[in-house]
Amino acid sequence: MRYLISYDISDTKTRNKVVKYLESFCYRVQYSVFLCVHAHVKVETIAKKLEILTRHDDTKRLLIVSISDTAKTPIWCNEMIPLEEDKILIV
Repeated sequence: MRYLISYDISDTKTRNKVVKYLESFCYRVQYSVFLCVHAHVKVETIAKKLEILTRHDDTKRLLIVSISDTAKTPIWCNEMIPLEEDKILIV
């Protein structure tokens, strides 16, 4: 499976921990976006670890999207996001 993982984390210490974790098995494609290709880590494990690493940052936003198929909904997100087409743009 291939996933895009995106984050918006304001706390530098927390963000650095997340970056170090994701760089251990993903490719950084933008400042806050990582591409996981055939990751040896299950998406459930990734989501759980991201929640643990960011548990003290109340303003965090985390998103994991499958790019292996044409799914338009996130596999995992730490908060509710709008899923109506007029409210989001999928490129």
